[in-house]
Amino acid sequence: MTTPGNEKEWHLNDQEVAPESTEHSQPVATSPLEEVVSDKDFEKDVDSGVKRPANHRRQLSRLDSTTSGTTDYTDDVLEAKSQASAKQKKWYRRLNVLKWGKKPPVPETRQVSREFHAGFLSLMTFQWMAPLMTVGYQRPLEVNDIWRVNPNRSADVLGKKLDAAFKKRVASGDPKPLMKALYDTFKWEFIFGGCCQLTSSLLQSLAPFVLRYLINFSVEAYVAKTYGRPAPSVGKGIGLVIGITLMQMVQSMATNHFMYRGMMIGGQARAVLIAVIFDKAMRLSGRAKAGGRPPDAPEAPPPEIKPGTPEEKKWYKRKLKKEKEAKAKPGEKGILGDGQGWGNGRIINLMSTDTYRVDQASGMFHMIWTSPVAVLLTLALLCINLTYSALAGFGLLMITMPLLGMAVRALFRRRVGINKMTDQRVSLTQEILQAVRFVKYFGWETSFLDRVDAIRTKEIHAVQILLSIRNGILAVGMSMPVFASMLSFITYSLSNHVLNPAPIFSSLALFNSLRLPLNFLPMVIGQVTDAFSSINRIQEFLMAEEAHDDAEWDYNKKEAIVVKHADFTWERTPTQETGNEESQSPQAQKKAKEAARAQKARKSQETDKEKDMGDANDSLSTMTVEEPFKLRDIDLAIQRNELIAVIGTVGSGKSSLLGALAGDMRRTSGEVILGASRAFCPQYAWIQNTTVRENIIFGKDFKHDWYNEVIDACALRPDLEMLPAGDRTEIGERGITVSGGQKQRLNIARAIYFDADIVLMDDPLSAVDAHVGRHIMDNAICGLLKDKCRILATHQLHVLNRCDRVVLLNEGHIEAVDTFDNLMAHNKTFMKLMATTAVEEEHKDEDEVNEDEVEEEKKISKKRRNKKPAAGLMQQEERAVKSVSWSVWTAYIRAAGGMWVAPYVLILLILSQGANIVTSLWLSWWTSNKFGFTEGVYIGAYAALGFTQAFLMFVFSVAVSVFGTKAGKVMLHLAINRVLRAPMSFFDTTPLGRITNRFSKDIDVMDNNLTDSIRMYFMTMGMIISVFILIIVYFHYFAVALGPLMVMFLFSAAYYRSSAREVKRHESVLRSTVFARFSEAVFGTATIRAYGLQDQFQRTIRAAIDDMDSAYYLTFANQRWLSVRLDAIGNMLVFVVGILVVTSRFSVSPSIGGLVLSYILSIVQMIQFTVRQLAEVENNMNATERIHHYGTELEEEAPLRIGDVPKSWPDKGEIIFEDVQMRYREGLPLVLQGLNMHVQAGERIGVVGRTGAGKSSIMSTLFRLVELSGGSITIDGVDISTIGLHDLRSKLAIIPQDPTLFRGTIRSNLDPFDEHTDLELWSALRQADLVGAETTLDDKTGRIHLDSTVEEEGLNFSLGQRQLMALARALVRGSQIIVCDEATSSVDFETDQKIQRTIVDGFKGKTLLCIAHRLKTIIGYDRICVMDAGRIAELDTPLNLYDMGGIFRGMCDRSSIRREDFFVEY
Repeated sequence: MTTPGNEKEWHLNDQEVAPESTEHSQPVATSPLEEVVSDKDFEKDVDSGVKRPANHRRQLSRLDSTTSGTTDYTDDVLEAKSQASAKQKKWYRRLNVLKWGKKPPVPETRQVSREFHAGFLSLMTFQWMAPLMTVGYQRPLEVNDIWRVNPNRSADVLGKKLDAAFKKRVASGDPKPLMKALYDTFKWEFIFGGCCQLTSSLLQSLAPFVLRYLINFSVEAYVAKTYGRPAPSVGKGIGLVIGITLMQMVQSMATNHFMYRGMMIGGQARAVLIAVIFDKAMRLSGRAKAGGRPPDAPEAPPPEIKPGTPEEKKWYKRKLKKEKEAKAKPGEKGILGDGQGWGNGRIINLMSTDTYRVDQASGMFHMIWTSPVAVLLTLALLCINLTYSALAGFGLLMITMPLLGMAVRALFRRRVGINKMTDQRVSLTQEILQAVRFVKYFGWETSFLDRVDAIRTKEIHAVQILLSIRNGILAVGMSMPVFASMLSFITYSLSNHVLNPAPIFSSLALFNSLRLPLNFLPMVIGQVTDAFSSINRIQEFLMAEEAHDDAEWDYNKKEAIVVKHADFTWERTPTQETGNEESQSPQAQKKAKEAARAQKARKSQETDKEKDMGDANDSLSTMTVEEPFKLRDIDLAIQRNELIAVIGTVGSGKSSLLGALAGDMRRTSGEVILGASRAFCPQYAWIQNTTVRENIIFGKDFKHDWYNEVIDACALRPDLEMLPAGDRTEIGERGITVSGGQKQRLNIARAIYFDADIVLMDDPLSAVDAHVGRHIMDNAICGLLKDKCRILATHQLHVLNRCDRVVLLNEGHIEAVDTFDNLMAHNKTFMKLMATTAVEEEHKDEDEVNEDEVEEEKKISKKRRNKKPAAGLMQQEERAVKSVSWSVWTAYIRAAGGMWVAPYVLILLILSQGANIVTSLWLSWWTSNKFGFTEGVYIGAYAALGFTQAFLMFVFSVAVSVFGTKAGKVMLHLAINRVLRAPMSFFDTTPLGRITNRFSKDIDVMDNNLTDSIRMYFMTMGMIISVFILIIVYFHYFAVALGPLMVMFLFSAAYYRSSAREVKRHESVLRSTVFARFSEAVFGTATIRAYGLQDQFQRTIRAAIDDMDSAYYLTFANQRWLSVRLDAIGNMLVFVVGILVVTSRFSVSPSIGGLVLSYILSIVQMIQFTVRQLAEVENNMNATERIHHYGTELEEEAPLRIGDVPKSWPDKGEIIFEDVQMRYREGLPLVLQGLNMHVQAGERIGVVGRTGAGKSSIMSTLFRLVELSGGSITIDGVDISTIGLHDLRSKLAIIPQDPTLFRGTIRSNLDPFDEHTDLELWSALRQADLVGAETTLDDKTGRIHLDSTVEEEGLNFSLGQRQLMALARALVRGSQIIVCDEATSSVDFETDQKIQRTIVDGFKGKTLLCIAHRLKTIIGYDRICVMDAGRIAELDTPLNLYDMGGIFRGMCDRSSIRREDFFVEY
């Protein structure tokens, strides 16, 4: 099992607390399970890191997840490496016989686990693992080497078992159905584990007691020799040694099987719970999701209880009691409207954190009842040994252990505080990284670094205090048995007993054996209570209300859809969302807006509001409840081949009507009949992290011709040609690697390919540009789908005349349903709507020329096609195959304070171990009265030594913790600094998740786990070595036995580590697949339900779970394989020492013999613990290695400051571009090809051009985000390449396209360096029209003042307000040169005009470069520069260009701009 000195597990690693504070937004990181976290991003790294032909990596079909397809890359890399290493293999490496011969090939398919067919002996010794270990020793393991899960352990089989048991328990009215159902599922394995642990606990107490007789034997022999009496026969001694060895063997076997069963039950429980949580998430009703409560249906007794019987009475009594209890605890309402709801974030948290806790607790669960049994038995044996004196020491243990437990709890509370700081740091880091381009534009890197450092300093200080307190507790905890035995022996000696070696050393061993149960108990109790609360949470979720598809299906009906007098409602959403991921989802924001708009108009009608809310109000006193949006009295019949448009103002309920037909909204009355299958195309496309093709076919069979027709109809062909691997290109999570327009088109393609007869489309044309929209309308909606029933919610009113009928919605009810012509003729609302859109359309100006969508796509495809990954990332992954290099260790020690730290810590270790050994030696000298001192001297020295030992151990622990955390602080500072100074190309080729993972997970490992594992490793190692030295001093022959045993020991350890590391890596990769798929599918529930594909996704998730578990279960067996082997070596050591004591019984004092025997018994368990601890240190050092890599090996931009730049520069603002050439990265084509332009001081220039023409590239060169390949740019006579980046960027201002705000206040967003007065900031807000002209600086009543808080990404302000703040930020800068990446592409007409006015007034006399998306905004500028393919095609005043009739004229015509518009004042 683990060492008696092992507080590895009660090791307060605060896992109980840690997960609670993790961000929900990143479920993959919540699992604290990571040992080899180096592979969290393994998959992504590999994809980005290796160039291989498109077909090399077997495409991972969404539905066939039997292989993870991730590690094929290692073939090439490792093959190359092994060939290289073969040449330079050291001579001593060639001596290893096991590595001779050919390397075993990778199997074609994965086999079922050998455990399934293994025989009894093989199962008992875990020999069935051997073939895998052998392969792992000869070459790194591949996915196909890892055996599949036993068929009887697959998530599917267990899921069915648990489901049946759960339903049965619920039906019988059990108060804890889930717990009992889990017991029913794993009953026999659970009981077997319990029996093993009981056996082990009893033997653990008995072996030290039997020691007494062995020592007695040597005492008799020694005395006989001294006084010349006949000695007892040697056979008796050998018999006792064999007896003790056998007891040890049985005990180690029992312990190993108890741990294996416990871990297996944990792993299986976790797997099956993830599966049932997912199944439930697919069926969860919207009301349960939002935290509403089903109307109180009177609950009836289950059918098996007959009416009128005593059982029925009992049942009602129970029910009444429950209701009373529920009323007594109003705070715990569960799903009954506690307003928290089961948002996606909470569901993902259940899956990651709660199931993990159940897994953890199962491992050691039986210790809860076996530990007390072992403690009582030990006490009885101590009383036999020492009579009543034992009670003194035992009393001390009983008093201090609970106190230590309480101290540990106090630590948890501190940990919660630290977690808050860590969260703060991580979210700040994440914000900086998300907006890194922006931070660079403004030259704010140092300001943000200081903010991160300030939080980090506080965090490290808190962590150091926490770890020091914890080390104090541990030093006391570890020394407790020493103090207890000391107290007992002193009492024993003072009560006139002679100190006889036999009872004394037997008791010393007994006190040592108490260490384990007492240390583990608090931890296990903590884990189990956590798991109980987690099981209750999961149970509450499984009992939540399920959605019922309200529609009737009648495939023989004439119409496709019939809705009769139906009312629908969304669920209420508390506006103070707590940890509810939904609040950030675009749909939720949209629904909330719809609801808010509609509410104003119909306050008067809402009398039934209270009824509908159930009793939610009392539990929501702190939350304002917004009335959910409703559709009322919908009457609609749609034919099978009709095209219906749904229109209305913003917030009239268009999306809601489609949601209602897709089964997403709850129907409260009326009926819905669907006559055919449906496909749904929501407004916010849900894209899976899989290939383009899989996203389109969405689980249907692949039909080649139909697929190609769909691709062409949705205009996806050109996009596929741009993608690196065509339709086999993998799309990033949540579709991040494709643009908005591509997402929307994939969404439409999926709906068409699904070939359903009813297609619901929610504004699918909004995100695509006009000509693509027309193409889709012609070829898809009115082409491929012409014989289907199509319902299209849209803002594009120019498509209405092609629709058969138009549904006009207004505030949640249908105002009119008629043909386009009739509505135009007779309906006033419709006519008004058409008139306003005409203006809006013009203002929206959807001309392809200025549409930036394709530009985005091109950039992305460029990014991906030319992904030359930073060599570093690749290297990183390779390193994970080998152990950590020495350079990382030296860097770590240097960061901790210098190279002197290592010898200093080592000396402390030697001193504390020395004190430990001397304490026990003193006891043996005392028992044999070696020096002839008085009793008092022996007692005093013994006590003094005991305290010295505890103190030195504490000093050593604190030293390791303090130096380790200091190193963490230094290394993080270097890494963040380096990352922020990295060029943009690094961020283009590195997924954000990977960087944040390093700064959150890896730093967490360095702060909390690494110092712990280093300390534990060195302490146990020191302990073992010192004991071996002690034995060899007295029994020289032990050295002979130790040699071969040590070789076997080191060999087993190396054998274990080579395969354990690989299995763990695969497990990490496969686990992140489960997490990613789970969270992805939960976010896409609405889409999955609308297509009716729940079963298919459940199968996918279960297959992924089985994949993860195939590696996860092997990690348990792997550890047990090692334990069994190392325990055997340890038991041989016990045997050897026993035999030595017996054979040298005449020459060595029995006191020494007793000491050595009591030590060797405790050493056995330490040995295997040391090996596991070493693996742990290595795993945790991987985190250090990756942080070190970021801190030393990333390329950097030019320095921030070079020389002095005059304060007033640039005072004029004249810019000269001279033959400027620029490419984004080495090896890419030039984006700007010889650009020449002279911008006069104070001139306003508009830059236009089609996508990819190089508009944004001009801005990148001006700010030096990308360095020039040729030519120069000078500003006011200074060549910008000769000055520091900070000096340059801080003198320019930019208004970016997407306004980025940081968490903080408006003041900190406008002026993070505190360089301006409040008055300046206020006037900028006023100029930007964010505050009225009459509001004063001290007026805090308005929504916007300098101290208004800004939430993450500024989400508490509307897009228009954020855009105006970005403008205010540029005004505050007061630079002479302003670049405007035209900021009005996503705001309404009114805001647009405000911004244009401010730009004209606020930036008078300054040089302004403006990239335009809407021509109207720049036709009043001094000159227009038309870009084309990286060159300037035209450059002149707007009017001249118009008259010239070139590209610009063509653009104006398409945007219906006439000559007279040039003379209108804007």
